[in-house]
Amino acid sequence: MLVRMRLLLEGAGFGRFEAKQFVIALGALAIFLGMVAYSIVPVAALAISVSVATCGLVLEILKVRQHSRRKAISSVWPEILESLLSASSAGVSLSEALMDLSDSSPAGLRPHFKALEQNLDAGLGMISCLERFKNEVGDASADRLVELLRIANFSGGVGYHEALRHQVHVLRSDLALWGELESKQGWVTGTAKLALAAPWFIVAVLCTRPENLAIYSSQSGTALLVSGLIVSMFAFRLIQKLGTLRKPTRIFIQ
Repeated sequence: MLVRMRLLLEGAGFGRFEAKQFVIALGALAIFLGMVAYSIVPVAALAISVSVATCGLVLEILKVRQHSRRKAISSVWPEILESLLSASSAGVSLSEALMDLSDSSPAGLRPHFKALEQNLDAGLGMISCLERFKNEVGDASADRLVELLRIANFSGGVGYHEALRHQVHVLRSDLALWGELESKQGWVTGTAKLALAAPWFIVAVLCTRPENLAIYSSQSGTALLVSGLIVSMFAFRLIQKLGTLRKPTRIFIQ
């Protein structure tokens, strides 16, 4: 669980945070908001639902950020590869080519390449710097490039130019294919998740009436809300499984 959480944080651009600390903070936030909800509407089952919904909402925000960030990185990554390809053709060394990207790379990736340049200037080893860079970017495309650069560093650059050219071709083909699929799939899952949240807003509004509050506070009302929570969690998980496209996973990780 912590490994998946770490990958999610890295993909969303929060790789500097420890997964364990984030889980603890999220749990504390969920409990706090559940207590606030109970102080407003004294229905225990509804307060538990708010706590669970808080966890789900935060994780969903992270996944949306991870997706948008991954899409932004993937769209400009061919420029990075082509810049390295040009540097290789011109006979520029690998370390110089990477350091040049701190100024010439797209704005979204420039901070990461600046951090890489600072680590190289500080005298850290190439492999250590690339590993830090990979963890900060948190993207499969960066993982593949780092592993290619690692091999090139060990082999003295044998086959590096051809492998880099192949990565450019494969990445551009993947971007075109995934762009078509995501444009058709995105609105379906978004509508389904909105429909899933709608009944709980209705329940919250109904609980503002004293007679409804008494009903939901009873044993039968609590059982109804708990059953609805379980069904909602199952439906949300089903939406994620069936409605989310399986993106290439990060395999070059520790």
